[in-house]
Amino acid sequence: MTTDESSSIENLWQEIEELVLGLAQLSRTEIASQTFYSELLSRAVRGMSALGGTLWIPDARGNWEILHSAGVNPETNPKSPLNSKEIEQHRRLLNEALQENRPATITAHAGLSDQLQGKNPLDENLILCPVAIIEHHPDPRTGLLEIVHQPPQSFAAQDGYLRFISALCEISQDYCQHKQLQKLQELESLWEEFERFSEHVHLHLDSEQTAYIIANEGRILINCDRLSVLQRTGSTYRLIAASGVDAIERRSESVQRLETLVGCIQSLNRPYWIMEAEEKYPPQITEPLHAYLDLASSRSLMIFPLQHITAETADSTPESRQQNRSDAQQLTIGAIVIEQFHEVTPGNTVLDRAIAVSRHGGTALHNALQFESYPFFPILKHWSHSPLRKKKMTWRNLIATGLALALICVILVFTPADFTIEGTGALQPVEQQNIFATADGIVDQILVHQGEQVQTGTTLVVLRDSDLELEFSRVRGEIQTAQKRLAVIQAARLELNPTDANALQQANRLTAEQEELNERLKSLHNQRALLKQQQDALTLKSPLPGEVLTWDLQEKLLARPVQRGQRLLTVADLKGPWILKMQVPDSEIGHVLEAQRQNKGPLSVSFLLLTDPDQTYQGTIETIAATAEPDKDGIPTVQITVKLDHESIKGLRPGASVLPQIDCGKRALGYVWLRRLFETVQREVFAF
Repeated sequence: MTTDESSSIENLWQEIEELVLGLAQLSRTEIASQTFYSELLSRAVRGMSALGGTLWIPDARGNWEILHSAGVNPETNPKSPLNSKEIEQHRRLLNEALQENRPATITAHAGLSDQLQGKNPLDENLILCPVAIIEHHPDPRTGLLEIVHQPPQSFAAQDGYLRFISALCEISQDYCQHKQLQKLQELESLWEEFERFSEHVHLHLDSEQTAYIIANEGRILINCDRLSVLQRTGSTYRLIAASGVDAIERRSESVQRLETLVGCIQSLNRPYWIMEAEEKYPPQITEPLHAYLDLASSRSLMIFPLQHITAETADSTPESRQQNRSDAQQLTIGAIVIEQFHEVTPGNTVLDRAIAVSRHGGTALHNALQFESYPFFPILKHWSHSPLRKKKMTWRNLIATGLALALICVILVFTPADFTIEGTGALQPVEQQNIFATADGIVDQILVHQGEQVQTGTTLVVLRDSDLELEFSRVRGEIQTAQKRLAVIQAARLELNPTDANALQQANRLTAEQEELNERLKSLHNQRALLKQQQDALTLKSPLPGEVLTWDLQEKLLARPVQRGQRLLTVADLKGPWILKMQVPDSEIGHVLEAQRQNKGPLSVSFLLLTDPDQTYQGTIETIAATAEPDKDGIPTVQITVKLDHESIKGLRPGASVLPQIDCGKRALGYVWLRRLFETVQREVFAF
């Protein structure tokens, strides 16, 4: 061997060693799996000066997929394309090499052995080596690295190629182990963060402290820019905590827009939302979303409900529990809003952390709210921190305390007190009518304004229906046409000779046509009368004398389309009698009915005007509704009509809010004070 050949071989081995060492160093870095396997394939092809290489990986059904390719691909080489039989032999060769699970060199048009069916369909040699792959899956899978190269000049060179490819595949195994170790470390860190969050969020039974822990600790766990916590009240949502904020400014426009957005979104009953300004969403949430993003400058939002699971299917496996999660009975407590102020692509890790925060946060907030709903919660809270609770009590102190409690009980049982039932209400005139649109159309004229006095029959609003006008013109034109034709027929009949047989036949035909036209005219006149009635109905008149109450009619209605049954304005007789319409919760109406039976007469009602809280006014119950209807918060209420002397009330305004109380007689002082506690015990403990 000459000196030049020896130097060339030494440089070749040095280059191969640098390729292997360089790949080994890359495997210990944070390089992406796609980049690593592309680099592995390119180094394998470059180190062997091969024609090409392919990284194969089997799918779940056993079919082979190309993960990466460089240079010549045996199955897609345009210079020497393979037929279907050769492709099938090549795929069998891949399956057999995977089962052998060891590096192998396959010469041209040969297989792993004579007993196997897989063949090399190329005129070049193949090297097949098992390789560990960890792309798109949490656990590594075994694939094949295939290298297409020219036959070597010696057996030693072929053996060197095989050892070089095996070394690269061993580095891939190290890379997979490094990735798995890195994932385990991330899971361990996530578990520590989650354990700390779970410990802190269930630490207190104070709803405000719990909400701020969810906001601040949850933001750290999810790794977002801001996390807000909203509490559900009926069908609305109220912001109670935000990360990095000590107090919520209720009058802030951004707070109000966020509450409106969450209320609209949660009404759609979706498990969660990932929202961006550029995406398209249902029309009912597009406007509140853009209104909030204009103020908040958030790049993306994730909205999750805070839910408490009240009943869940018991199962031992995590998979079945996750599958039955949607079937569990869940109580929605509120919602959390996760915001990012920079460009972030929500991944599975962020989604899993957000779901964990929403589930544990929902349960913790539910427990805190449930605890605070107990009667005398503020007293119990202060007593738990009182220094008297920690002092030792002597017998003398115990006897004195017992006597004091007994005296208090006697006072509560035998002292009478006024028993009243509170509600909500508003003042309304008895004579009051809402004016509704009688048909679909456009508001053409508004002839009155707010505060104007009107009489019965005074024209208020004139609507215009273009379709009705077109139909009326059509019927009128058909009437004119039919009348002209009828006149022609009558003139033609007068000109006929009564002695001519043909004239008699024509006269009969004209008579029949005349009868048909008469019936047609009768139908058209009826249609015109009906259309005239519909046109007259477009003129809306006042049904009673009174005053127009609706504000800013011109701005709200003029030249605007309206639908049939839409309320346009309200007219009321403010000089006539007035009533108080109050709403009492269905759970309280039993006391009112019982007091009415015992009193054998109308119960008195005292009320305060919110505009004049210093003056108390009186009234009597006139009627009590027989049915209960849900209010805007979904709570069943019963409407009560109260008769009052409107002349004694100053500053009457329709819809003025009042605070009414119904006098239900005398009861024991203890029952008056502790009534809600007694009812809670009856409902929760004795279940009646």
